[in-house]
Amino acid sequence: MKGVVWGLRWRLAMSRRRLLAWNIIVPIVLLLPVAASPAAAPHRAAVLGVFIVFFGTFGSCIPLVRDRARGWNEKVTLTGYGFRPWLSQRIAAEAAIDLVELTPALLLVFVIVGGSLATGPGSMVSALPSVALALLAANLLGAIVAAIVVSIAEAALACGAVALFALHFSGLFRSAAPDTWAGQLERFGVFRPLVQILRDGLSGNDPIGYGLVGWLEPLVALSVLSFLALSVSPRLARRSGGAS
Repeated sequence: MKGVVWGLRWRLAMSRRRLLAWNIIVPIVLLLPVAASPAAAPHRAAVLGVFIVFFGTFGSCIPLVRDRARGWNEKVTLTGYGFRPWLSQRIAAEAAIDLVELTPALLLVFVIVGGSLATGPGSMVSALPSVALALLAANLLGAIVAAIVVSIAEAALACGAVALFALHFSGLFRSAAPDTWAGQLERFGVFRPLVQILRDGLSGNDPIGYGLVGWLEPLVALSVLSFLALSVSPRLARRSGGAS
């Protein structure tokens, strides 16, 4: 039974070809004009960062809220599979699917606009872990929000607020001075590697310089998010009345 949910999510994603195509094409259509604009690299990076995190957060939260309202999450608990293993595999699969869907858009952004990845495939490979970390964190945030809200309308509002708040403290909109409390908090920003990659890539630099040491604090933040998501997961199994 191990990995059955992971495989199921992938089969569902690949079978919905029209939705898969939209999820690949729409990011390209939306992100390329922004990346190609004459705006400063940090401003373009902010737009791309918000889109990527919203893509993962909303994509995780809204289906969970909808499935809970319909009673599907409640049925999972009746199978004896275990809700936490089910949620863990679902989040991991959805984050991986998000990465597959966004990679073409990001590849075009960096190669055509930034030009930093044209030097070889190794640069793109080095950028993917930061994007993958951000998407996994975004999906975890979406699951946490889904466990708190009771309707899709609440989920949309809460996802936007939580995602923007997390991006702010990751330094996407404005980097804090290192010697301030905000600067110390920014070190633990789970989206900090994504911010660095986007700024480097859109500035025409090779986006590989975040360093292993710089990953420690974001990974700690990811562990906290994982713990919170699994702690509140039983709430997702309780059927709610509102889906509007």
